[in-house]
Amino acid sequence: MRSILVTKSLLAATLGCLVLSACGTENPAASAGHAPSAATVHPANRHEQSPAGSPEARFLELIGSVMETCAPNTPEDMYASDEQDGSPAPQPEDLLDEQGTETPRYGPGQTPPGVPDADGGIPVPLPSDVPEPPKSTVTSRPGPTREVPLTEVERCNGTEHARRITSAFQGTTVNGYQDLRDGLKRLDYPGSRIHRMPGRAGAPRVRLDLRFMGGRLVLEVTGTGTGVTVEQFGAPETEDVQVTDVERAA
Repeated sequence: MRSILVTKSLLAATLGCLVLSACGTENPAASAGHAPSAATVHPANRHEQSPAGSPEARFLELIGSVMETCAPNTPEDMYASDEQDGSPAPQPEDLLDEQGTETPRYGPGQTPPGVPDADGGIPVPLPSDVPEPPKSTVTSRPGPTREVPLTEVERCNGTEHARRITSAFQGTTVNGYQDLRDGLKRLDYPGSRIHRMPGRAGAPRVRLDLRFMGGRLVLEVTGTGTGVTVEQFGAPETEDVQVTDVERAA
């Protein structure tokens, strides 16, 4: 199972790069003196306060704050605890087995067994009398992509995102897909992560892709006459899987 925890230093470095790339960008609506829409979704607490920068930078800041709420002890913190104990890092010569066996050395042109060749394959010697395996004539077809389980931390992240979304939309009427999309963008979810789905009983519905660095969290947001409902589920973290293609469990 792949971990979704991200060290604070990596998250800060990524955020810094995105913020620097957005410096000096002027908001066209503000410069034109446009008034805010009456249907604006208003943030309610510190997670909803939008820092300056590009949509990606604000989204990264949001992801970091939610992760901090659900998993405050990052790997960086754990490493810091080990350093405070004063235990020195192991030396290469200490990494021997109990018999003191050293790693074998190979001369020029020699490689250890099982090393990939130039084509990336790992040659395995077989007896000369072993017949060639039969070639398969069956063409495999990919089946439907089904939802995957979430970890405890991912479920906590989903609950926190769902809470802030339902709170911001509370008491508002979502008349269509564009209202739903605009409201989520005001909450610092980039438009590239908001995917339109077929309506549910006439109500607009989107899927919000929150997969991040190996995470699998996706939210399904449906508009209502008095706000939104939010459901969370997991999608495979591979880039070739679109959240709109994932089949939910019954």
